[in-house]
Amino acid sequence: MKKLPTIRTDRLVLREITLKDAKDIYDYAKRDEVGPKAGWMPHQNLKETKEFIQYAIDKKKYGQPGIFVVLEKDSDIVIGTIEIHSLSHGYKAEIGMVLHPDYWGKGFMVEASRALIIYAFEDLNLKRLVYAHFLDNYASKRLREKLGFVYEGIKRNGFKMPDGRVIDEAVSSLTDDDYYQRDYPQYLELKKRFIYEF
Repeated sequence: MKKLPTIRTDRLVLREITLKDAKDIYDYAKRDEVGPKAGWMPHQNLKETKEFIQYAIDKKKYGQPGIFVVLEKDSDIVIGTIEIHSLSHGYKAEIGMVLHPDYWGKGFMVEASRALIIYAFEDLNLKRLVYAHFLDNYASKRLREKLGFVYEGIKRNGFKMPDGRVIDEAVSSLTDDDYYQRDYPQYLELKKRFIYEF
């Protein structure tokens, strides 16, 4: 896969993850309220975070786009990550994200996700973008609704947690028809403000 673009939105910068981001990422990855909502255990030390980052970098070797860090423009601090993963080239993929709790409720992930939706449909040429979340993750449910993903149903026993429990997932999607025929005017407006540096 080619290098990820750097994307500049109104308040954020999205760029490819590097090992230099470890300290900022560990600051939220160690928190109990973060990882379990996304299907992974809190990081126990900085070494574990560095191992995660190396895993993220290595994803590109297997044809995946890779992971973006989300930086707040004003502080230049990494406040989260976002990615297009499980990519089947030219067909479908899934969007996933995590955000530092100190920044919850401020619209940052809506902004970052909209930037990635543009990238998914216009650069990766997807036909389908999936958004899955656990049933008790109400913040993810609200984000999904704000982004206009169409709810499809419950994927029963859809995810195996690190502790071995198997739980259900809510699954929603955007298609290329949703993007170009339903939502394109709003995304065209965003593209005038957002900068994609390839």
